[in-house]
Amino acid sequence: MAWNIGGWLAGLGAILVAVGGIFGWGLLPSMIEDEITKNVVLAKDSTSYKFWNKLPQPMEFKVYVWEVENPDEVQSNGAKPKMKETGPYTYLLNKTKENITFSEDGNFVEFEQRTFYEFVPELSPNLSEDDEVTVLNSALLGLIYTPDIKDSQVEIIWLAEGYGYLFDNTTSIFTKVKVRDLFFDGTIMRCEGSAEGSLPPFIRYDEKSENFLYSFFNHKKEKTDGHFKVLTGKSDVSKLGEIVEWEHNSTLQFWSGDECNTIRGSDATIFPPFLNEETKINLYSTDLCRSLYMTYDQKIGHSGIDGHRYVVDPVQLGNVSSMPENYCYCPPNGACLKDGANDLTDCYKVPVIFSMPHFYGAPHYEQMVENLKPNKEKHQMFLDVETNTGAPLRAGRRVQFNLMIKPFRNFNITRNLPEAAFPLFWVDEALELNKENTDLLKDIFVNKVSLVDTVRWTLLGVGCVLFLIGTALHCHKQTAPMKNIDEVPM
Repeated sequence: MAWNIGGWLAGLGAILVAVGGIFGWGLLPSMIEDEITKNVVLAKDSTSYKFWNKLPQPMEFKVYVWEVENPDEVQSNGAKPKMKETGPYTYLLNKTKENITFSEDGNFVEFEQRTFYEFVPELSPNLSEDDEVTVLNSALLGLIYTPDIKDSQVEIIWLAEGYGYLFDNTTSIFTKVKVRDLFFDGTIMRCEGSAEGSLPPFIRYDEKSENFLYSFFNHKKEKTDGHFKVLTGKSDVSKLGEIVEWEHNSTLQFWSGDECNTIRGSDATIFPPFLNEETKINLYSTDLCRSLYMTYDQKIGHSGIDGHRYVVDPVQLGNVSSMPENYCYCPPNGACLKDGANDLTDCYKVPVIFSMPHFYGAPHYEQMVENLKPNKEKHQMFLDVETNTGAPLRAGRRVQFNLMIKPFRNFNITRNLPEAAFPLFWVDEALELNKENTDLLKDIFVNKVSLVDTVRWTLLGVGCVLFLIGTALHCHKQTAPMKNIDEVPM
């Protein structure tokens, strides 16, 4: 009887191992993968569509202002600027898609995206939008250092005679301004309405006051991010969200080479599923006028969900000596920036420089000013993602905008300036998936994947145990009769 039990257990164990292998590593994962693909592909009836159409929860838009503590010494004596970080001024940021149109074959979707900001005092401790901060007058210096101005003697003479009128007879390159005016409501520039057509995005004409207003973010409230055409993932889910066209063009027009003008990746509101440690995540940013990529950094966990962290390495902003392919990000005059900075003049029509916050990854520019403390954990751009679905768990889009200043003899106010990349502000566009959406992600996707893991390992484990027990009983049965023979008296 023992032999029958042993054989039966061993056979059952072998069957469970086979079933666990076939279903657990073959059929079930394939079924789950098909289910995930069906739900993440962009279509009006897919699960991911409603999350893509409108963010399921607002992001936190944290703004840190760079104040200057020694303005007089900087302007008069060329002293190294002593910076003071003030913030964060925290806004809730919502993004919604508009004018959504799918192609007839379902492979493409076109849309525009609008951004909304709401200041949150509770997330901005001891800070108010009515705070006055002492900052670089970037409107004035942006005008002075604009290539069309500084390279033209006629324009220089015009501006030298007129900037007092434009900027209320200022004698300083620094200004004291309310935070709400600096970022949204705007500070006044007095100039003719006929200039409206050639303005950079930071400047707008106010019909009520018949003046121009300068602010950093108002254009993002009043206008969309442009017209996008992206892949839905229907034909190839690995290309989900990839931008095919922006503003009806398949390439950019800002840079001097095809490599830099190539649009790669998504707009960072959706990512493809089935990511791994070898995956390179490409992103296109309208704010930065270029594409960046993220690479694997480490394994992470968020509220019981496992995932991977991907980061933007500042080496992507390397000088041509370390990154030859970055030659086309250099300005037309060939004055390439040092490591860790990207000149956005051709994009914004004013000499704006992009870097990581606190000049993380840009040591040459960090030493030009005082009191900056670059830190990887605080200042690197990152994305935490659930790898099976591509769902973001946490994210920090961290960028700093700067203005290059230098002595300029044609104007009294710039004659004695030091040469420096002057920080203006930095932002952290932060996301941490809340409990409601974390639980929803678990219910829709993650728990199914976990169930497959549990079932297949349970089948494999139980099958192995039964097979070993059955085999042991079988061996015992074979050896037991031999012992009985030895025990018979001769």
